Amino acid sequence: MKKILFVCLVVLTACHSKPKTPFQVLKSTKIKDGVKLDVQINGRISKQEMVDIACYIKGDSSDYKNLQVDYILPGNSYQNKSGVTVYATAAYHDKAIVNPTDTVKDNDNDLLSFEFVGFTATQAKALLTLNPKELAGKHLIAKFIDDATKTITIINEDRHEDNQLYILELDPEGRVVSAIAPMEVTSKGIKKMVVSQQGDYMVLKDSILTLYSSADYDKPFRSIKQSQ
Repeated sequence: MKKILFVCLVVLTACHSKPKTPFQVLKSTKIKDGVKLDVQINGRISKQEMVDIACYIKGDSSDYKNLQVDYILPGNSYQNKSGVTVYATAAYHDKAIVNPTDTVKDNDNDLLSFEFVGFTATQAKALLTLNPKELAGKHLIAKFIDDATKTITIINEDRHEDNQLYILELDPEGRVVSAIAPMEVTSKGIKKMVVSQQGDYMVLKDSILTLYSSADYDKPFRSIKQSQ
């Protein structure tokens, strides 16, 4: 009997051991009969890794009937006017209610729903290989994958044209969504890339591209970390 009990305890510990994949709970919000957590991960990790994180968190949230975990990539900020961009979502629903989206099983055989909102690691890798002919001969500055708009932004510099910058935005098929030669201005020590006649601009600093709308010059609209 003691041996059986020992085996059960080992299995239980294994199911709820902390995942090897790093994560950090950023924010907790109450929802009906439960809680929604914003969890930051360090990159485009796999579906299974995120399910494992959700399973571990659920062990500490067993009192809730509903648990939603929104995964957030680095580079996001709650100061952004458009809020943070969700990379993927995992959710445990009330077991008393049958939910057709609950098709994934965790390590405890509990059902949950899972959805990639942004690009998977494989899709992102394909995006980063895009090398449009419009930028041939120009020096690459950085690439930014935008999960909110489902595009990739490529910033290049033409060293044969007084270091003029060129910003190209592509869709997942490599088609050009927009092509801009921004006007560079410096205001209060901040280098800005003005990308519209209305005054929308971007700031590139510490590998993070921050977008500002002309409707609110000083409040960031959205931010993206380089090549993740």
